[in-house]
Formats: sequence, structure tokens, C-alpha cells
Amino acid sequence: MFRVRRRGTTRTTPLVLLAVLTASWLFLPTSASASSIAVTQKQISDLSAALSRQEMRSEVTSNQYDAEKGNLASINTNIVNLQTQEAQKRAAAKATSKKLVVAVVRAYVLGAAGTQGLSLFNQNVTKADATKVYQDRVIGNLNTLVKTYEREQTSLQNTVAKVAAQRAKAQHATYELKGLLEQNIQLQNATQATLDTVTARLKGEIITYEVSAGVTAAKAKNTAGEEQAIAAASAVGGQSAANEVIDAIQAAIATPTIAEVGSSAQGDKAVQYAKSQIGVPYVWGGETAGVGFDCSGLVQWAWAKAGITIPRTTESQYPDMIHVTFTELQPGDLLFYYNLDGDHVVDHVVMYVGSGPWGVDTTIAAAHSGTTVALAPLFTSGLYGAARP
Repeated sequence: MFRVRRRGTTRTTPLVLLAVLTASWLFLPTSASASSIAVTQKQISDLSAALSRQEMRSEVTSNQYDAEKGNLASINTNIVNLQTQEAQKRAAAKATSKKLVVAVVRAYVLGAAGTQGLSLFNQNVTKADATKVYQDRVIGNLNTLVKTYEREQTSLQNTVAKVAAQRAKAQHATYELKGLLEQNIQLQNATQATLDTVTARLKGEIITYEVSAGVTAAKAKNTAGEEQAIAAASAVGGQSAANEVIDAIQAAIATPTIAEVGSSAQGDKAVQYAKSQIGVPYVWGGETAGVGFDCSGLVQWAWAKAGITIPRTTESQYPDMIHVTFTELQPGDLLFYYNLDGDHVVDHVVMYVGSGPWGVDTTIAAAHSGTTVALAPLFTSGLYGAARP
């Protein structure tokens, strides 16, 4: 249950913390607590800006990393193609060299019956001459083929080496970018964790500040100040923060223990007039004796019969009256409740009777639709404060 707001305040919807802080703390009084809050706000602003810059760097680095991975994949494909070509060239050269050896030897040996072969063996030639012919025809041709093959192989190897160097460079760039990206992400996570911690600390500082402000306002009987403290705390911490301020305000006024005390004549009269309407049905907006009352209509009518005029609605009655502590209650005093129907205002009132079926905890009220004016035990859920007309 969200317990905030009385007349003269504006209902606050929970917002993003930084937006709430900018609006809620623009005119904080100068104090050590307010100064601490301002410092923490500055930390949050700086951390948020740093986080934004880190996210931008990570985005750029990620794009570069993706590009380098694509480049490396392309280079690897090129190397595979070149290595395939090299293997094919090597196989072709090897096959060609075998064929050439066979062809030359066959021509030299088997072709000896021909004219050329006869002239070679029938002429008066020396062994050295025959060796020279073999070397010129066979070995010479093979040497030429080998040189051609070596040139092709060297060219391919140079190309492979060049592309391999490109790959090594691309791999290095890719690994560097990957490492940088990981570092950026780690830095982002660390910054975000720090931001979360500082934000939580700021919420705690604000709630602590508002508890103190609410207590100060309560002691000064400053209703508007109480409302402002409750609303500001609830804006950053929700119901639990609002309840902290309310509890502190109630504790500052008095311990909520009901004790039978002396009564005024007018208070007694108001109680007797209220009792005279027991059994009259609850009617929303009702203020007519014997016909129907709502909660504020009953207490207004009873006190008017006792000679005191009070405002008509619950929300306007509480700020208009003298606030009393729970230990000071007298018959006829009014007890006010906050947000029982979810409208975030003081929305219900009962009259303190002081003695009855529930002893000193007896009250009388027009509770809600479907009921009648009746005596009832005092309940503390949502109890906001006490006032005397």
C-alpha cells in the first residue's frame, strides 16, 4: 500500500531515478546530507557518460573485428587456392619430366637403326662424343625443364609466402581487436556495476534525508513539510521508503499507544451525537442524520451538533485541525487513515470514543458501503495521525 499525500500535494508517479533526482532535488536546502546527495548525483552523471563512451568504443571495435575476421577468411581461402595450384604444378612438372626422360632415351636408343642413330654409332666417334650427344639431348632438355619447374615453384612459393604474411598480419590484427573488445566489455560491466552501486547509495541517502526532513516537519507541526518528505521518498523508493518516513513521523510525535485520558465537554457531546446515529446506513457523500453518512460526514455532523464547525472532506479535515499525539487522545478526537482505497490521500476518519465494548480502543465510524454507523475496535493499519476539532 502506497502511503503518501495530503491536501496541497501533487501525486508522483515513479520515474527513472535520475529524472526524479533532477526534479526532486533541484532546490534542496544546504546541508551536509544535501551536499552528499549532490556529490553522488555528480558521480552518477559521470559514470553514465563514461558508460556511454565505452559502449560507443565497443561498437566501433566490434565492427572492426568483424571486418578483420572477414578479411582473414578471404586470405585463408586464397592461400588454399594457391597451395592447390602449387601441388597441381608440381605434379604436372613431375609427370612431364618422366615423359621427357622416357621419350629422349627411347629416341636415342631405339632410334639407333635410323639414319641419325647409324651416323651416331657407325661413324668414327669417340666415347666422349657419344656422352656429349646424350648430355646435350637428354640432360640438357631435362635441365631446361627443371629450371622452368623451379621458376614456377619459386613463383608459387613466393606468392604463398606473401599471402601467409598477410594472413599472419590479419590474424594479429584480429586477435588484438578481439582482446580490445573483451577489455571494453569488461570495462563496461565494471562501470555498470559501479553505477548500480552508486545509484543504490543515492536512493539510500535521499530516503535518509527525507526521514530526517519528515521528523523535523512533524515536530514543527508542518503538515506540508511532512507530505513533501513522504512524496520525495516514495518517488525514489516506492511504498517502503514512504512508510519509513511515515513511521519516523509517527514515532517522533508519540508512541501509538492508546490510553484513557480526560475528555472535554464538547468531545463527549460529539461522541453522544455520533452514537445516536448507530444503525444509520453508510451512504457515499451522506451527511444527513437518520438517512445516511459517509465517514467524514458523520464526524462533521456530530461536531457541528457539539458546536464546532469542521471541513467536510477527510482530506481537508486533517490539515485544518490541531494535531495531537496518540497518548493525548480524548473522546471525540478524530483518527485519520491514509490510502485505504488506493487513492494515495488521507481517505478515512473515525471518532475516538475512549471507552466501550473494546475498552479504551473503542471507536465509532461510518466505515464503508454495505455497513451502518457502529462502534468498532481501533485498527492501526494505515493509521496516519490524530487531530482535535
